[in-house]
Parts: sequence; C-alpha cells; structure tokens
Amino acid sequence: MLSSSRGPRRCAKGKFGFTLVELLVVIGIIAVLISVLLPALSKARRAAATVQCASNMRQISNSMLMYINANKGHFPPCVVQCIPNVYPNGWWWASELVKQNYIKAPSCYQTPGQTVKVFNRTNPFRCPEGVDEDDSAGGGGDYPTDSKNNAFRIVNDSSPGAQAEGFAIPSWYMLNSRNLSNTGAVAIDPGDGVNSIGARQSAFLYFNNTNPYKLQSPAWQRQLSMVKKAAELIMIVEASNENWFDQTDSTQHPGNFLRRLGARHGKKTADGANAFTNIAFFDGHVALYPSRPFENPKDVMDSMIRDTIFYLNKQHGK
Repeated sequence: MLSSSRGPRRCAKGKFGFTLVELLVVIGIIAVLISVLLPALSKARRAAATVQCASNMRQISNSMLMYINANKGHFPPCVVQCIPNVYPNGWWWASELVKQNYIKAPSCYQTPGQTVKVFNRTNPFRCPEGVDEDDSAGGGGDYPTDSKNNAFRIVNDSSPGAQAEGFAIPSWYMLNSRNLSNTGAVAIDPGDGVNSIGARQSAFLYFNNTNPYKLQSPAWQRQLSMVKKAAELIMIVEASNENWFDQTDSTQHPGNFLRRLGARHGKKTADGANAFTNIAFFDGHVALYPSRPFENPKDVMDSMIRDTIFYLNKQHGK
C-alpha cells in the first residue's frame, strides 16, 4: 500500500528549499526583532557609557585629592597662562596630574614642537559620550546639550605652551573654577585693590592674569581646610570650558544660566536643551543629575545651592 505522508518540498534536483513567501516572512520577522532590539541595545550602550564616565570622574577626583594631600592641603590652579620665568609653558591641571603620576593617561603630543595630536581612546579624561577627538573642537556651548559642550579642552595649546613642551592631556572634564574676579577673593589683596572678602569663592582658580604675584597672594590661595561640606562641594563636572558656570543666559534658550555645563547622558528634554550630567564631589562620590534644575540664575545663586555646591563656604548669605 502506498503511503501519503507529507514531507519537506524538494527542488527539481532533490534538494530541500523554501518558497519566496516563506523567505519574506522570515526576513520580516528578523526585521521586527531588530527594530525591537536596537533601541534596547542603544539604551544599554548609553547607560554603560554613563557608568564609565562616572568611573572616570571618580578616578580623576581621587587623584586630585591625592595631589592636594601630598601638597599639604593646597589646591593647584586650574589654569595658569604662560608667564615668562614662572610658567613659560603655562599650567594645565590635567597634564600636571599625569606628569606627577597621580593618574595615568596618554599625552596627545610625544615630542616638543609637535603640532599634530595623536589621541588614545583609553584616556580616563575622555567622556565616552563626548565628541570624538577633533582639533576644531573645544570652547563652550550655548546650552547644556550643545555639542560644543561635549568636546575636549587643552589650555595653552600653542607655542609657548603644550606643543612647545611636547606634553598635553586633553580633558572632557573641568574643575570647579573661576577666573580672578574680585568676588572670588578669600582675603584682602592690596596688590589687586580688593578691599573685601568675596562671596563666590570657587574651589579652583583660572589665573588668566600675567601678574605672577597673584600666584602667591593670600587672596587667591585655596586649601582643603576651606571645604566645609565635602559631600556638597563640586570638584569636577562634564564641560569643555574651564570657566563653565559663571555665565550669562543662553542665546537660543533664554533663562538657561549654566549654558556651558555639558549634559551628555540620558534622554533630552522636550526643548532639546537639557539632559543629564555626572558631577564629582570633594568626598569622592559621583552622581548623575538632570541639568534643567540649574537653569535659572536666581535658583542657582540663591535658593537652590546657598553657596554650598559651587563655592567653598557661605559668604554673607549670597
């Protein structure tokens, strides 16, 4: 008796095959799976980058604390512009931490006078969600998610400077610093005409003045003993400009005060101006914050931080 069992179809030569309809169905299923999985993979990848960024900042903040403790509690400058016979090639905080072996990172210059940068993606000063290495990057943006805030920075990257020395560490992170504005003085400085203690004493200073005496002036010295609340005082942020928080309103998004703070992580707000940013504090912990609450100048300067987050201590309630 002949059996009537059904088996797989065979082509003319006896090999197994699929119809066009079956192939299209399989391709369609694969396409649906990819469309479902890709966003999840992208989200997981960004979450991993956020964690790596926080790890980088923790390494850097710990190395800075080691540097400060090794120097009897004295803080280094954030930046010193080139001063003949004092700092002929200038000073850049990231480079100094590496030079003095408090943290390891590759220099983008290998020889004095080199002008072409050679980058290494294992640099702990590089944010995983920062803009890829590009000589035209840097400076500061107009709102937190502006791509310019995702770039690296090397101060004194000219001759005389980092290129002349043949050593420079590009950084996607910045210290809590201000320039030598009188409101940042912690003591009377007769040489500068400051006649009162300032109200905005940032932890680190940008010496954008070529007067070398200011490097030794008591008005512009910073020490660990000045830190009253280590868990509430910012040490390092995500930014590409060393003077990142003492700013005016955004041009494209009026009312956004911290336009140079880099918001590189997570979902953007509806207006596209804000997202999330990692912040490292003086007690060594790093936390992720939304950048939107930092927008309003009044909130930033008065009701929100009360001179605890950005400044060394409270001064005159402002």
